[in-house]
Amino acid sequence: MSRLRRPAKPLIALLALAGLVVALSGCVYFKPNSLSLSQPGGIGSVRVHFELCTEPLPNCEPSEGEAPVQYLLAIAVPPGATPPQTITAAPRNGGPPIIFTLNEEVAREFEAASPSVQKLLVEEGAPPEAKQIIGGPFPPAGLRGVGYLSGPISEAPGSTLEWSVDADFGVPVAADGSPFTGPFSAGVALGIRGVAPEAPENRPVQCVKPVVGEEPPKGAAICGGTNQQAQVGTSDLRISGPSKATEVFVGGSAPVKFKLNYATTGTTIPSFALKATTSLKGGKAGVASGSSFVPAAIDPTSHRAPTATSEAKVTAPKNAKPGTYEVTLTATAPQGGTASQVAKVKVVKPKLKLGGVKLNKANGTATVTVKVPGAGTLTVSGKGIAKAKKKAKKAKKLKITVKAKGTTKAALEATGKAKVKAKFSFKPKSGITVNKSKSITLKQS
Repeated sequence: MSRLRRPAKPLIALLALAGLVVALSGCVYFKPNSLSLSQPGGIGSVRVHFELCTEPLPNCEPSEGEAPVQYLLAIAVPPGATPPQTITAAPRNGGPPIIFTLNEEVAREFEAASPSVQKLLVEEGAPPEAKQIIGGPFPPAGLRGVGYLSGPISEAPGSTLEWSVDADFGVPVAADGSPFTGPFSAGVALGIRGVAPEAPENRPVQCVKPVVGEEPPKGAAICGGTNQQAQVGTSDLRISGPSKATEVFVGGSAPVKFKLNYATTGTTIPSFALKATTSLKGGKAGVASGSSFVPAAIDPTSHRAPTATSEAKVTAPKNAKPGTYEVTLTATAPQGGTASQVAKVKVVKPKLKLGGVKLNKANGTATVTVKVPGAGTLTVSGKGIAKAKKKAKKAKKLKITVKAKGTTKAALEATGKAKVKAKFSFKPKSGITVNKSKSITLKQS
């Protein structure tokens, strides 16, 4: 509602018919055509901008207000958009700021009163200027209302004041984590109520639901409809990481895979700067897939780019303490907006598990089953033992042969037995080497 205290004559007649003329002395209104939307960061929150001023007929005119009032602000945004907790109307030429605080009652009351107000406009044959002052239905179709209530405001009569308002709303997040395709639409509505000892500022919010011939409830607010609407194309980037922690060996490194999903109803495709960080003390994190990300061509129907993959390489120092840590991938748009996702890395010491030993008495050897923790090379060696190697591409059980050599082999052939101490070493593809020993008595007959 662009005017709340000194309405145009058609509106006075309209409100009088509905019993809505009340002695309120506030005089802050929307400045005509001041609503605009933008996405300052290139991605992320959408900024809803509008201006308020005293008595805009047609320009801001001196205030007639003096007694304290509260202003009700209702902003319609897409379902799922995240509202700020407070909104500040910053003064441009003196005067106090107006602080609006999130209030669920305000949005509900605006929506509840809207049908009655719109019905009255039609039934009483309101002229175009009255319809423009009151505004349209709230919230507009497809949007949801978010309400705010100001603290008490007392203005100096005769002052001509203006306020600038910037409210940042987070874009909706889909249930499946996909990016918001946009565009982002918004509408604004304004209301007012008096403040007095019998009508304190903390009383419940109630908007007048006008009915011709009925008096409005005492202390109720006059609430308008959607006064201005705007829309802007938006861009959104969502990053997702693996659901399970990625394992990295002490002294080694491992890639953590992230998926990047981009959507836009804007006109340009940006190049995002990528950066990886980790909470692992002494650890390093870098983007293995390159330091930038440019989304592929946008599907004109879905407004989305194909899913892309980026890898963050995490390196654990040799003195790393085993445990679970975070790795974060952050994408930054040229305008400064960021999107990030946190994944988990689990730092572990590689371990060998020695299993059963199977002797081959015909040739005097022993086959040992060894469970290795990942990709790498298993080696068996020791005094009097022929060195042998086995490779693994993943965690699995390997069988490796222990075979005597030199004087140990001669003793085995002469006596039919020889005791050796086999040293099993596993060198992961990335990480520190782990060793384990086992005494084995070779037999030959």
